[in-house]
Amino acid sequence: MPKSLDALIFDLGNVIIPHDNEVLRQRLVSRCTAPDACERMNRIAHERRYGTGEATTADLHQRLTEELGYTGDWPTFVGDWSCHLTLDADMLTFVEQLAKQHRVLIFSNTNAEHWAHAMALSEGRLGAFEPYLSHEIGDLKPSISAFDIVAEKAGLDPARSIFFDDLPDNVAAARKAGFQAEVFTTQAALTDYLEALELL
Repeated sequence: MPKSLDALIFDLGNVIIPHDNEVLRQRLVSRCTAPDACERMNRIAHERRYGTGEATTADLHQRLTEELGYTGDWPTFVGDWSCHLTLDADMLTFVEQLAKQHRVLIFSNTNAEHWAHAMALSEGRLGAFEPYLSHEIGDLKPSISAFDIVAEKAGLDPARSIFFDDLPDNVAAARKAGFQAEVFTTQAALTDYLEALELL
């Protein structure tokens, strides 16, 4: 593998921004009056269109209000919608150090409100990396087409780029799209991997 790469590409969720989707589900359900809200919440909130930008988070808020009896207003919903997101400050600092030597991209399945919250948690530091966000590019991992879009928009050679994601399905899709790719587990494991490739 060449020491000189086009880019290192990182997923956001559970890499730099840890999240607990069960916390999110419980928060949203706690404000719903529909008796079957618990069963229906995951299916509705994880529909593809909210990640691709075909529908907005405001559309989701309206739908939950109408279908599940969600009682919070828009500001309350925005707070609830991001309640499960935190910041791994050490990992962010580590990626910032990598960006001093390599081109660093973020490729995340996300929406405008979650990205804004992540930016706020990082005090804007995530803005130093090149973001490729599903709601802006109109496609989601693990679609191979999503990786093709990122490669084209970023002007990079997938074979000379390494993608890291906590989800094996996304890593498998990246490899099918021609990227080098590895499952992210811990910062320590990532450090060992990069050191073995003489990329640190």
